[in-house]
Amino acid sequence: MFFNDQGIINIDEVVANEPSYLRIMEDGVVTDDELFSQSQKVIAMLHEAEQRFDNSDQEFIKRLFAETNVLSVVYHYHSLQNIR
Repeated sequence: MFFNDQGIINIDEVVANEPSYLRIMEDGVVTDDELFSQSQKVIAMLHEAEQRFDNSDQEFIKRLFAETNVLSVVYHYHSLQNIR
């Protein structure tokens, strides 16, 4: 699910198959409303996690969320470096 046959994280495929991503990218333009709506969805899910999980689980989710975003940012930065 998260990894391909070579053990490499499959985040691009996971994101590409997410209904919210497909809906937002359907016309190839990300609007302010779509960005706001997706932000609200993530915020709601984080609030739900606060209700569903104990403090230890929440700390793990927080770290996973942060590290996943670090990976996304540095991957993007690395790609831009290679363009130059």
